[in-house]
Amino acid sequence: MLPFVAPVVRAAGPTAGMAAAPSLASLAYVSLRSGDPQIWVRDNQGHEQALTSGRGVYAQPALSADGRIAFVAREAGRPVIQVMSGDGSGAQRVSTGADAEMAPSWAPDGRTLAFYALDLSSGNTVLRIVDVQTRAMTTIKVQGKSMGPAAASWSSDGMRLCFLAQDEKGRNQAFVVQQDGSGLKELSSKFAPRGAAWAELSPDGSKVVWVADLREKRSHLIITEVESGKSVDLTADVLASHESPRWSADSQYIAFSSTRDDPGGTRTDVFSMKSDGSELRNLSQHPAEDFDPKWSSDGRHVIFVSLRSGTSLLYQVNVQSGKTEVLAQHASHDMDHSVRPVAMLAR
Repeated sequence: MLPFVAPVVRAAGPTAGMAAAPSLASLAYVSLRSGDPQIWVRDNQGHEQALTSGRGVYAQPALSADGRIAFVAREAGRPVIQVMSGDGSGAQRVSTGADAEMAPSWAPDGRTLAFYALDLSSGNTVLRIVDVQTRAMTTIKVQGKSMGPAAASWSSDGMRLCFLAQDEKGRNQAFVVQQDGSGLKELSSKFAPRGAAWAELSPDGSKVVWVADLREKRSHLIITEVESGKSVDLTADVLASHESPRWSADSQYIAFSSTRDDPGGTRTDVFSMKSDGSELRNLSQHPAEDFDPKWSSDGRHVIFVSLRSGTSLLYQVNVQSGKTEVLAQHASHDMDHSVRPVAMLAR
């Protein structure tokens, strides 16, 4: 079983007149069960609640350590980032700009939020880092026009971020930067000139795991050390595609999806392995498509999306026992899930 450090969190109480939300959400996600995309939350006891309603498009929820949710809503025909309490109350924008905003991600302290902002007139995208209390904003620019689409990832101390962005040749590469905007560094082009995808920073801030396109009808899982720039291919001998690698909270394990166990090379399962490539396990082992794995905060489960019911639903697998269970069974779709991060220790 993976080691676990209990998070320190601040409780978020419900607003008077509204239904009480689950005790403290462990998971936020998008569900189509009411017809329109809505933001839902779920606690560790399995209690679910919709936090948005009505005719609208709500997407890309990001759950903070204290239970607040940042998400994408539509305003004046463009996507913008809003933040609401854990009971769905008090939704408000975090910026006042006219850009299209997307892909929010919380720092582990729950005070700082990163997101991409697209200038609709120039087509240029920047990474914005905002203090949600003071609204102080830092803007990160790169030579290419595009950033994302995956949300930026944070080190557990909140001091460093990793994100994908275009280089001067228009190819996506993995970048790291300090929270204050200093120390911008590109990590992936020396190893994979064709570009990078699915980059995520380890919680200890020392390594980035990412996917490289190295031709040969396959994609590789690469780990690059931030300080030295040294890269290691964890899948050099595997003829398969690999996607969405995600670090465990202790920076020791990686969950990912891959076609490596499908003879046809098209269907993905969910796997885990240590960051040195050892202890490889197929966690889902199902003939249906399983993908988009994310670690639970305590490291005991991996939560993923599966098409085994005929629709996309969320499942979790116990990484020790292998027991798999569906989190909610219905005839529609759940997706785009965000797990509550382990909070920083109080300072």
